[in-house]
Amino acid sequence: MAPSSMARVAGRVAPEAPIDLVQLATNTLGNRDLEVQVLHLFKSQSCSTLERLAQETEKSVRLDLVHTLKGSARAIGADRVATVCENLEGKMQSTKDAATEGLVAAVDEANKYIRDLLEG
Repeated sequence: MAPSSMARVAGRVAPEAPIDLVQLATNTLGNRDLEVQVLHLFKSQSCSTLERLAQETEKSVRLDLVHTLKGSARAIGADRVATVCENLEGKMQSTKDAATEGLVAAVDEANKYIRDLLEG
């Protein structure tokens, strides 16, 4: 199968994009079907992670949730989400109730971009 990554198909690889499509294509070896699958998986996982994070009170569980989301974000090239997760992990180490609004905003931005990419 010839690689036909979304980076080439979408034609919108911009530094300010919430998802680095070149990184996504690299991580999926240019397999467009796999790109679509992992983007759908990220959307689903990130939403459920944010819901769990909002309800969870145990510090170690909250840290694990943020850490897992950071890895998922890096896998699809969502660098902003990964950076926010990394910063939040540091804050969570020293503060019991670290604010997650920045993470919610970054995930919302990435998921909107994914929706536009897959549906547009």
